[in-house]
Amino acid sequence: MNDRISKIVAALYTFFSGFGLPAYPEDTVPDEAQLPYITYSISIPDWENPTSLYANVYYRSASFAGISAKVGEIDEAIGPGAVIPFEDGAIWLYKGTPFAQFMPMAGDPNLKRMYLNMSIQAITE
Repeated sequence: MNDRISKIVAALYTFFSGFGLPAYPEDTVPDEAQLPYITYSISIPDWENPTSLYANVYYRSASFAGISAKVGEIDEAIGPGAVIPFEDGAIWLYKGTPFAQFMPMAGDPNLKRMYLNMSIQAITE
């Protein structure tokens, strides 16, 4: 993996793990992981072409209060666009439309999932 790519991967981890929950790249959640947690896709953008990125926030609860509050924190952190710096560059993360969607989980009414739709663009050489 080249240096720019590893910096982008690390910047995405830093951002998504900054909300007080464990954060894992999609499909890397350890078997022993306990809810709540965040998963996120890894997309490598370039300067000229933004690319899509998504995250999922998972909670186990009878209500939507906890997951809604956490998605609200992420929404505020991104605002109109968040610049996530790394050595020699940054990525610009911004919300897609719609930004957040509830995704029902079949078979377990207490398992809550919110899908977050975003785009990123590189701010690097």
